[in-house]
Amino acid sequence: MSRYLLVENLGFRYDTVKVLRNVNFALEKGAFMGIIGPNGSGKSTLLYLLAGILPLQEGKVVLSGQDLRRYSRVEWARKVAIVFQEIPPRINLSCLEVVMMGRFPYLRKWRRESEDDERAVQWAMEVTHTWLFAERNFSELSGGEKQRVMIARALAQEPELLLLDEPTSHLDVLHQLEVMRILLHLREQGITILGVFHDVNAVAQFCHEILLLKRGSVLEFGPVERVMTREKITELLGVEFLESTHPVSLRPFFMPLEIRKKEPKGIQVHLICGGGQGVPFMKRLLEEGFSLSVGIVNRLDSDEEFAIRCKIPVVQEAPFSSFAPETLQKAQELARNAHFVLVVPTYWGQGNLLNLELARTLLKEGKRVFLFKAGFDSRFDYTGGEAIIQLVELQKHGAQVVEDVDEFLALVHNG
Repeated sequence: MSRYLLVENLGFRYDTVKVLRNVNFALEKGAFMGIIGPNGSGKSTLLYLLAGILPLQEGKVVLSGQDLRRYSRVEWARKVAIVFQEIPPRINLSCLEVVMMGRFPYLRKWRRESEDDERAVQWAMEVTHTWLFAERNFSELSGGEKQRVMIARALAQEPELLLLDEPTSHLDVLHQLEVMRILLHLREQGITILGVFHDVNAVAQFCHEILLLKRGSVLEFGPVERVMTREKITELLGVEFLESTHPVSLRPFFMPLEIRKKEPKGIQVHLICGGGQGVPFMKRLLEEGFSLSVGIVNRLDSDEEFAIRCKIPVVQEAPFSSFAPETLQKAQELARNAHFVLVVPTYWGQGNLLNLELARTLLKEGKRVFLFKAGFDSRFDYTGGEAIIQLVELQKHGAQVVEDVDEFLALVHNG
């Protein structure tokens, strides 16, 4: 199919501040593209340029094979409509009158609305489920109802291209879903949709293409299934996410970890853990910008599940099984890439004692191995004291004992 919307080398500045740089993408007719990025990344400015509200400074926008600059304002308004982020708090008009304002590009001076105008308005209100309260005062509506009326006003223009600036940002979950379903229905009717969103999962579940915008430049553009990965979303927003698969749509689904990653340090840490004891350590070290590896852990262990979700390399053993020598060899090979080894306070049994042998081997090879004071507590030892003996031996042969992660970080930062 031919490209319906083409954006090439788009750039824009406010006075001396450059807000968009070399923005490029192309869409086919009927596409639904989500735009996400941090605050101040130029998302709204991009929409305003496409809407013709701001003048083009650099680059070009081509719609249906014709450059934006060759359209008259009326011609462009008949093809492109925008729904703004902020809804006017008080409009002393009926909803029908508000939606009829969308027919402005078609109205002639001193002429009443035509049957075509009335037909377009009724269609727009029926599509957005607002026809039932057409005669109600706009100011009396709920936030979700107002948003639907504003979408209806844009649709009354009978646009080919619909632009939306955070259409669900002030709505509860029910009304967010309602708006997104309306947009999907419009796409099925051939309307091309571009929306700015803050909700990563709204884009992942409903959009077909995505544009990642960071500091005015395109970080990535393409189909949701290819572009929306944990690594890219983390790079875009600076927050670590868990990536999963939605059980119904089978599309990517993201859960923030409520931590903000620092710049990568280029330092790798191998964690010896298990039984879920390693999760808080992994969270903290990811936050601090370290690269991690984990092992050995049993499958279905909380530490194993967390590592997989965070795309951390991990050496696994079968569930509820003792660690095999060949698994130990895999863990040694992985851990040899690390600068530091952390032995997390872990419940020790005969099945996972090989992890302490792993720590001993790495220590002999010259790795800096760290133990935690809490790990010497006998309540962690279900081996009749053997685990504590091995931990003491590790300390005697050079493993460093620290109070907590903060002390470990201080030692790393101080060399």
